[in-house]
Amino acid sequence: MASSKGILRSVIVLISILSIGFLGLWFLSGPNISINNKNNLPAKAPINKNITDGFSDFGGKTPQETLKLLIFALEKNDLTLAAKYFIPENREVVSEDLERLNTTNLLSDLIKDLKNIKLGKSSNETHYYFEIIDETGQTAAALELIKNQKGLWKIISL
Repeated sequence: MASSKGILRSVIVLISILSIGFLGLWFLSGPNISINNKNNLPAKAPINKNITDGFSDFGGKTPQETLKLLIFALEKNDLTLAAKYFIPENREVVSEDLERLNTTNLLSDLIKDLKNIKLGKSSNETHYYFEIIDETGQTAAALELIKNQKGLWKIISL
């Protein structure tokens, strides 16, 4: 069993090492500590508008018109046309999702839900939201749209 003298000596050495370290940090840091963020990014980075979009002419002049165009393309079972109403960043994923819905015979349910959309709301001049209501009257999903550089509305997410 260790003697109390040895334990006391170890504690004193530990406290002295820590105090010397803290004093050294205090002297080296100077009177003011300043933190500079070199990557001054906004809290919510905007969607990159410089991405070339070969389908920037697809979309409606209003969010409601874009929704109608999407429903019409889905009713014709033209999934390629339907995917053109989405922003370029999400187009490939949405195309795969629509194809999956088509193969599992759930595309008609999506069309029915999209037709039941009544009202939407604008969050600002370039963003618009529709709430998709299910059979029970609860919000099942949201349809988010953004206005592109040509003034046409594109779907961000479904």
